[in-house]
Amino acid sequence: MFVARLRRWRAVLLTALLLPAAAHACINEIGTNIRGKTFETDWFAGGTDMTAHLTDDARGPVPADWQLAEAVERARKLPQFAHLNDLGVVLIYRRSYARAIDHFLDVERRFPGRHQTAANLGTALELAGYDEVALRWIRIGIRRNQNEHQRSEWLHARILQAKIALKRDPHYLDHRSVAGLDFSRALIPKMPAMPLGNDGRRVSPVLLERSLSYQLFERTQFVKPKDPVVANLLMDWATLHLAGGSIENATALYDLAERYGAPRDALMNQRQARIRAVLDRDRDGEKLFTGDCAVCEPKS
Repeated sequence: MFVARLRRWRAVLLTALLLPAAAHACINEIGTNIRGKTFETDWFAGGTDMTAHLTDDARGPVPADWQLAEAVERARKLPQFAHLNDLGVVLIYRRSYARAIDHFLDVERRFPGRHQTAANLGTALELAGYDEVALRWIRIGIRRNQNEHQRSEWLHARILQAKIALKRDPHYLDHRSVAGLDFSRALIPKMPAMPLGNDGRRVSPVLLERSLSYQLFERTQFVKPKDPVVANLLMDWATLHLAGGSIENATALYDLAERYGAPRDALMNQRQARIRAVLDRDRDGEKLFTGDCAVCEPKS
């Protein structure tokens, strides 16, 4: 959702907030697919660590007064685009959305056409409750840079479309997917057709995983349980891992989806029971890393 280059707390933002797919780049985690075969990945695969990463436990602190003052002073002394952008991001993280909107509109006038401005302005507008205008700016950001936010902004746009539709129809998501997925009701579903990405072409399961990870990590900082859009996204993310990723992640994400308001129906219980049965098998002597992972980044 955001682009940030804050100086004193850059390490926290870039590793923990803005580049989640790189946060465990030096750690090889072991996941299990639904066939009980293990695989190696450089991202979360153990389940509870995935969902902990989506909670306040993994968040950096809200910028303090001195950090805001420092950002203001830096922008005043040297009003370059990077400094002005940093100030706007500080305002967003401090929940000063009205000020952030005014600020990014001024940045757009001074430095027109930057994709960072469009993304940040769209985010500030959404958080302030202006979903329709926010959607326009998010789409502008995609047009300006199709690689915006690890190519995940197509999902941000779909989230805003769902929020707008929910205002008209509270039951809009009863039988719809925010991400545009159509998983079957089978106990272990197959991969469905993929939605369209930033470039208008279907995303891969890997890009879908990356998009859900990026957008939900950002969103859960600001949107607390219960929330129907986040619950819907978490359900699809859990089922994505059930179909082609880590079943440890799948069951943890189903639990988090329930916290956000997803109904605990018979199918969720059956799927989690199957996951427990697979994980409880005696795998002594099994050769490691014989499984595949459809949602994992390819090994270089």
